[in-house]
Amino acid sequence: MRATTIALATTFVVALTAGCGSGSETKSVPATQRGASVESQLGFDQADSPQTRARIETDIATCMKAEGLEYTPVDPIARLAALTGRSNISDEDFDRQFGYGIATLYGRATPQSDPNARIYARLGAADQRSYNRVLTGGKPDQTFVRAADTGDYSGLGGCTKKATERLFGSSALLTTLQRKKDELDESIVQDQRMVRAFAAWTRCVRDRTGQTFEDSEDVEVDIQDRLAAIVGPLPPGESAPGEFASHVAERPVDQSALAALRQLEVKFAAADIACEEQHITRVEKIVTKDKEKAFLDENAELLRRIRN
Repeated sequence: MRATTIALATTFVVALTAGCGSGSETKSVPATQRGASVESQLGFDQADSPQTRARIETDIATCMKAEGLEYTPVDPIARLAALTGRSNISDEDFDRQFGYGIATLYGRATPQSDPNARIYARLGAADQRSYNRVLTGGKPDQTFVRAADTGDYSGLGGCTKKATERLFGSSALLTTLQRKKDELDESIVQDQRMVRAFAAWTRCVRDRTGQTFEDSEDVEVDIQDRLAAIVGPLPPGESAPGEFASHVAERPVDQSALAALRQLEVKFAAADIACEEQHITRVEKIVTKDKEKAFLDENAELLRRIRN
């Protein structure tokens, strides 16, 4: 269910952006139109998360400059290219080579993938604390990427929070959208058709890996736990590809154990994806279509507020 969850989350984020004067030329589709997905109802058949994150980064840089601090906007596409060594890597190639991008991208940070690391490293301890306070409200682990991944925007602070609210216009509306999205996701996964599909996925993954997981998130958490056992505690929160790339190990790293984990991650991800295609994808499309129709009927007024 990885693809649906990510797509829905991105749809709501980008839809809200358009509703708050983003300058998007995408046309709205009446919420009463039947047979269309949530994305097309909102006028976004292809939500572009990297663009949204790039705009957040630009606003953060402007805010930091106003405070007299240096900050280089992080281009999410360039960052991924720097981490993977490829400027046009497809989703399929990424999955095949890097799995979830957890252990496989660990320690691969470069000045190109994390341009602000050098800026931060030049500062003394007191200035670093000041920098963190202005950038994140003193909570460096609370980034926009993590907030978008977890759906929890309450921890954002400093210029990160200002940039997010400037782009979205209303943090209250964003919170409402996130709650609604969560409710939609929950209604999908609790549908008995999906329950049976996930059970089949679990059996399939167990046959391929020898491990028992309830869903893709369980697999990712397992990889994170294994990585932490090798390199030490990781930053809190859910992972996104490359999130731990610049993490510094708290103790000497067993490189052979790390290499083995990278191979295991790719194996687990391949099993996850293959079993998802075999047991979940078709059922998910049917269930999602049913649930989205009900969602659009129940939330017509909220969707109207987004477009206006």
